[in-house]
Amino acid sequence: MFTTIGEPFTSETITTHYSCGRIDVHGISGEHYCDEIDLPAMLSTDWRLFSTWLDTVETASVWSLANLLEAYELKNPPITWDTYE
Repeated sequence: MFTTIGEPFTSETITTHYSCGRIDVHGISGEHYCDEIDLPAMLSTDWRLFSTWLDTVETASVWSLANLLEAYELKNPPITWDTYE
């Protein structure tokens, strides 16, 4: 934002970081390419924890995001989602 001489100036510093993306689902029988599950924005610290947990997950079928989150939150803190509108 531009100001003129003598006009008050305020600035913002970003102190909360968010991440978003997708979960790549590999190993689907009969599929050449992987499937994807979209992930909305969440705190970047939660993103890292959730990503690390996902690296350990193997299921017999493709789970929905809701099922993955339910399983994750059994032993991990709830994810903080971005609520910016």
